[in-house]
Amino acid sequence: MIPCGGIELEAVLRPGDPARAGVVCHPHTLYGGNMHNNVVEAAVEALALAGWTALRFNFRGAGRSGGRFEDGRGEKEDLAAALSFLIDRGAVRPLVVGYSFGAWVAAMAWPVLQNLAARPLVLIAPPAAFMSFDGMPRDAEIGLMICGEHDDVGPPHLAEELGSQMSHPVKPEVIRGADHFFGGRETALTERIGEYLAGL
Repeated sequence: MIPCGGIELEAVLRPGDPARAGVVCHPHTLYGGNMHNNVVEAAVEALALAGWTALRFNFRGAGRSGGRFEDGRGEKEDLAAALSFLIDRGAVRPLVVGYSFGAWVAAMAWPVLQNLAARPLVLIAPPAAFMSFDGMPRDAEIGLMICGEHDDVGPPHLAEELGSQMSHPVKPEVIRGADHFFGGRETALTERIGEYLAGL
């Protein structure tokens, strides 16, 4: 359990190199999202295979985490608490991987994450057709953006538009045959994240 203000967040830590560590954010709490999601687990697997420490956690209101859903406001604090947890255990320039709603939270929280010396973000299926990214700082650094070929929540053309608006533009990488949920395409997702980690 990770302390966050007046609540605690349920989390699972997969130990690796304490200096190289990443935190993975799950999809929308109100639609059943939690840290046991298949995409979250695929990202954790990529980190673990690369020898990194991997932390996944439940946002407030999910699983055994305290509090209740706060439409991104409190969830940004949750992410900062998770990142601080890793930093306190020796993480240097921790990585944030966000999937769907988790990608949106990570993007919106960039000023705080930047103050914590986070690496450029890994955004998986940013839900640009479902949530507004207008509040995303244009100087947010995105190291990798991934979306599914048939994603109707975060379609490739909207991901490309989002990436083109950044101070450091980034083009999304499209996983063929995948929709927003990456069912059956988890291995391809793990491999692509692993390739990115190998270059860091």
